[in-house]
Amino acid sequence: MKSAENLDHIRGVIIDMDGTIYIGEQLFPWTMKFLASLEKAGIRRLFLTNNSAKSTVEYASKLRRLGINLKDSEILTAGWATMHYIKSETSYQRIYLVGTPGLRKELEEGGLTVVNGDCAEYEGEKPDAVVLGFDMSITYARIRKAAELIQQGIPYIATHPDQICPTESGNLPDCGSMIELLVPATGRRPLIIGKPNTRMVDAALSRLSTSASQTAVIGDLLPTDMKMAEENGLTGILVMSGETSREDLENSTVIPDLVFENTGELADMLQIRNSEPSS
Repeated sequence: MKSAENLDHIRGVIIDMDGTIYIGEQLFPWTMKFLASLEKAGIRRLFLTNNSAKSTVEYASKLRRLGINLKDSEILTAGWATMHYIKSETSYQRIYLVGTPGLRKELEEGGLTVVNGDCAEYEGEKPDAVVLGFDMSITYARIRKAAELIQQGIPYIATHPDQICPTESGNLPDCGSMIELLVPATGRRPLIIGKPNTRMVDAALSRLSTSASQTAVIGDLLPTDMKMAEENGLTGILVMSGETSREDLENSTVIPDLVFENTGELADMLQIRNSEPSS
């Protein structure tokens, strides 16, 4: 049963974006009410997305355009986390990228060198790693070169595992679909950085200055958002405003702690919590 008591311990929230607070370029009508309820409750927030199409700065600009006031540091993307992993845990410098200009910007602003152009096939010196992300202008030449490099044993990293990217006009193949495309030719799977990877949780908790037990993940996906919560000791709050259907939920081995139709319903519960006298 849903109860305001289920939220008493929460001091910070990790909020998914696509399907949770907006779809495409449309902010859900209940999103601002939800964000206001977090502020009133004194709950810290961090927006987190597996979508690597845009850089952190571009996502911050998008949210401001949709009416949300925030600092760039309140956004954590799988693209930034990929750059941070490469810079902090490897010696890789030269990257062959299958991804958007936004992901290229994230990597380059972190001090990495992307060796291939946006469309041209790369024939230069071997890169240190292949990075695969969401790519809306993918070409066969780029995929073919990536497959060749991966088969040669070059380190292979993917920003996130999502197979579908929801948009206002329907679902698009996401990074996870590209991972599956490359498996038969290469026989390899990449190191995946984004949700539900623990690296994303560690980075998020560091920014929120909260512990796992004090933090909730709010999102619309069972295999990423809710799995990340379940595997890392966070409270999982599923909203049904995105990709997950009731059938998906009934058949899932990943069980959220709480389920709401949308963040507006969650806001109503937070308002109940806010109105209850403290003991």
